[in-house]
Amino acid sequence: MDGADMPLLDIELANLTRLADGRAVEWEALGTGGEPLVWVEGGPGLPAHLARADVEPVLDRFRCHLVNAPGNGRTTAPDEAMGFGLEDLVRFFDAWRTAVGLGPVTLMGHSWGGLLAPAWAALRPASVRRLIVVDGYPGSGFVDPAAAEAEQRHALDRIRGRPWFEAGMAAWDVASKTLSMTERVAVDSMRAFMPFYFADPEDPVSEAHIERLRRELRMNVAAVDAWMGWRDALDYRPLLGEVQCPTLVIVGEHDWLCGPVWNRALAAAIPGARLVEIPGTGHLPQYEAPAAFRAAIDAWLADVG
Repeated sequence: MDGADMPLLDIELANLTRLADGRAVEWEALGTGGEPLVWVEGGPGLPAHLARADVEPVLDRFRCHLVNAPGNGRTTAPDEAMGFGLEDLVRFFDAWRTAVGLGPVTLMGHSWGGLLAPAWAALRPASVRRLIVVDGYPGSGFVDPAAAEAEQRHALDRIRGRPWFEAGMAAWDVASKTLSMTERVAVDSMRAFMPFYFADPEDPVSEAHIERLRRELRMNVAAVDAWMGWRDALDYRPLLGEVQCPTLVIVGEHDWLCGPVWNRALAAAIPGARLVEIPGTGHLPQYEAPAAFRAAIDAWLADVG
């Protein structure tokens, strides 16, 4: 099943906090670790509840906070498209951090969240103690297009010919190039190409995650439209160069979307960043190789404190 006949579920996070300006923020905290970590979801436009599984490998080390971005779940949507821009989102998330009484935090950002999290670290250095980027997107213009295309082709060749491949690629074409989709179209498209995020989609662990993600998926299409409107016009390298905190960049070997070529460039743009490539994984190494994912974090923490 590709998920096209699944309903759109409303999955709430545990808490709702009002900011000083009246905006509502939906969030929850998981884990037994005492030190605060904030997960920064990707997309843009994906809801934070999807990350309950992402933070599982570090729940004993950190108290992990999942926060719905503007327009997701019960979090107040911005008044205009610029509310989905990096600087506006940084102001939003940092206002939430202050409102709930957190001091400096460790940020962990995945995919597009791997661009937002470094922006938060760069623009609010006193708020961020450490930064972990997982299969991040550094912004267009970072890498040679031919190198990026070759890496993507190599990753896709591994799964080309699978029964779901052609339908999944057609769905990706719709999702990545179409403005003003309905949420139903966006979600159904993403459900169809969900296997592409995994190096081994037929592995039982991967299959369970694919089924869960398809079932729980929601999408804030206003955030998607806003991002597609300016994604190719901005150069984020100067911003990434302003990150001052210790930074770890983790990437899956076979990620076709934000693979090693992108994350090497991202790590090179952040002063002192460490890059770790996890073999045999795709866009979600925290799912496919949680032990290796945690080992990379532990080794880095042992060095940076």
